Amino acid sequence: MKKVFHITIILLLTTINVFAETKPATLMVRCDDIGMCHAVNVAAKELAETGIPLNYSIMFVCPWYQEAVDILKAYENVCFGIHLTMNSEWKNYRWGPCAVTANVSSLVDENGYFYPRKDLAYDADPSLGEIEIEIRAQIERALRSGLDIQYCDTHMSTLDTREDIHDIIVRLAVEYGLIFSEFVSDYRMGGMYSQEPKKKMEAIVDQLQNLDKEGVNLLVCHLGKTGPEMDAMIDMNPSGPTNMSEHREAEFKVLSSKAFRKQIVKNNINLSTYAKEYMAEKGK
Repeated sequence: MKKVFHITIILLLTTINVFAETKPATLMVRCDDIGMCHAVNVAAKELAETGIPLNYSIMFVCPWYQEAVDILKAYENVCFGIHLTMNSEWKNYRWGPCAVTANVSSLVDENGYFYPRKDLAYDADPSLGEIEIEIRAQIERALRSGLDIQYCDTHMSTLDTREDIHDIIVRLAVEYGLIFSEFVSDYRMGGMYSQEPKKKMEAIVDQLQNLDKEGVNLLVCHLGKTGPEMDAMIDMNPSGPTNMSEHREAEFKVLSSKAFRKQIVKNNINLSTYAKEYMAEKGK
């Protein structure tokens, strides 16, 4: 009897170990700054055509957001979100608020554009009331766009760092029935942006082999295509890479490659979205 009991325990432990080894990891791929310019939109469309589950954060303050809406609305594998924005960081290519500028004057410079950096935005002593006016305008423009908007997140941390501003974002997300990115518990991966373009595939392969299998892993990426439009953009933030367009095209090439999809299968990874993971968390 003891022998049978011991064999049963061994089989049970073996089954548990096999299950643990084969349990899939969950990964959300989020691509920020969609709608920023034509080169970003083209890359976003080509990546969406692979059919893999994706999360696209769209900047509805940018002139090219309408093109993004037009060319991406057909892709059911994409979960769409709003990349809430209070910065405009590119030299010679600037954008301002969705709201009437006169109603949000503390958020813009003398030319009516958002400030390029968080510290400059804070130094201007932005009005909390005007921030709420602008965030409402961005959300309502997104909801009118015709896309199925599921979530929102923020651009360059200006709306995250100060608690009083962050509270506005959380409250408005709830009011409009949006999933704020923080509502999904995730482990934010190191990503690829800090890696040189030629080393991005190597960096992502290493990360995919070491995902947290107990939670949701988040890979934040930036897409684009090199060419006259994107090559001309200069980041006014000191931390921005000088060869930004090469970085964005390299990330696009990694995500759209067969090698990336093979790594997803090889490492038993489940690609997911904010909508799916939020519903899963609510169901627990």
